[in-house]
Amino acid sequence: MAKGSQIQFNFHTVQDAQTGACVTRLTPPDVLCHRNYFYQKCFTRNGAKLLFAGEFEGNRNYYLLDLKTQKAVQLTEGKGDNTFGGFLSPDDQFLYYVKNERSLQRVKLADFSEKTVYTVPEDWVGYGTWVANSECTSLVGIEISREDWTPLSDWKIFQEFYHSNPHCRLLRVDLINGKSRVIHEKNEWLGHPIYRPFDDNTVAFCHEGPHDLVDARMWLVNEDGSDVRKVKEHAPGESCTHEFWVPDGSALMYVSYLKGQHDRHIRCFDPQTGEDICLMTMPACSHLMSNENGTLLVGDGSGTPVDVKDTASHTIENDPWLYIFDARTRRHAPLAAHNSSWRVLDGDRQVTHPHPSFSPDDRHVLFTTDYEGLPALYLAEIPDALLSSLRKD
Repeated sequence: MAKGSQIQFNFHTVQDAQTGACVTRLTPPDVLCHRNYFYQKCFTRNGAKLLFAGEFEGNRNYYLLDLKTQKAVQLTEGKGDNTFGGFLSPDDQFLYYVKNERSLQRVKLADFSEKTVYTVPEDWVGYGTWVANSECTSLVGIEISREDWTPLSDWKIFQEFYHSNPHCRLLRVDLINGKSRVIHEKNEWLGHPIYRPFDDNTVAFCHEGPHDLVDARMWLVNEDGSDVRKVKEHAPGESCTHEFWVPDGSALMYVSYLKGQHDRHIRCFDPQTGEDICLMTMPACSHLMSNENGTLLVGDGSGTPVDVKDTASHTIENDPWLYIFDARTRRHAPLAAHNSSWRVLDGDRQVTHPHPSFSPDDRHVLFTTDYEGLPALYLAEIPDALLSSLRKD
C-alpha cells in the first residue's frame, strides 16, 4: 500500500464485565496494529485523530485514524519504520520517525511529502525512542556503535546485551538544520532519552538492562553535556523502570519495586528541589503515564518481570487490569481488563505491551492488547463514577 491510501474500519464497543467501562476496539484483530510509545504524542490536539502503526500488506507503517469517520490514512511506506518511536508535532502538521535505524524522517500530514532531517553515521545505529523538546525544534536520541549492535529480538538477548557494555552516545539533533551534537558518551548501555518539558537544559536518560543489575537506572544531564547526575540511589533490592516526565514538566515519575514484594510503588522526583518521594503503593503495573498536570495516572497490570535477572525473587501472579490513580487522594481503581499476553511476537518484545496513556481530554485511555487475536488498539472510556470514587474524602 502507498501513502495516502485509506482503510475503512468498523469500531466495536463492549462493556467491561466487572467495571462496566465502555471499551472500543479501533483496529481489526486479524491485522497487527499497535500504538507508539506511551509518552510520545499520538493524538491530535483536539483528540479527533490518532497516530498508530499497522502491518497491512506486509510492512508495518504509520497511519492516522479519524475517530469520527473511522477511516485511517497511510502516512509512510516500505520497510524499516521504527513504529514505537514516532510522534506527531505539537502543531499536528508533521510526523517524525526513524527509518531503517538510520534516517530521522519528517512527513507532512497535509500532502504526505517526506524529508530526511538527519542521517545516523555509517558506524552507528539509531536505537530506541527519540524524543523532541516541547517546541519541537530539537530532539534527543541514542546511537549505538554498529560493531557492538545486536537486534534485541528476545529477552535473553536483552540480558546478554547489557553485559556487552556497548559503546553508546546520547545526542541532540537540531530539527531545523539537521545538525547533531553528542551530549554524553559511554561504554555502557544507554536508553530512554527524554527532554524535560519546557526546560531544554534538562535531559533524562537511563542505564538500560536488567532492572536488578543496573547500578542506578535514571540519570539527568544538562543539554550541553555537563552535570551528569543520578536521579536516585537504588535502595537494597530495589528496581526502577519506565520513567517519564509529567507533560507539564513538574516531575519525573517512575515505577519502583522491591525484591520479594508483590506490590509496586509510584515514585516522584522533583527536578527543582531534588526531592524524591513515594507517591503511593499500587498493584503490579509495568508502565505508568500521567495526564498533563500529573493529577491522574494510568497503569497496566503485569506479571513476573522479564527484564530482571533474578526472576525467582520477583515472581508474581499476572494482573490483567488497567488502573486509574488519583495522585491527590492516592487512591486507585480498576478501569477495565486489558488481558494482554505480554508475549514476544515474531521477534518484537514490545508489540503486545499495553502502554496506556490518556486522551487529551482525560476521558479515555488508549492501549494495545492481543487478547482478541493479533495486537490491536483500544480506547477505554473512564466512567464518571470511577473518578468520583477516587476523589471522595
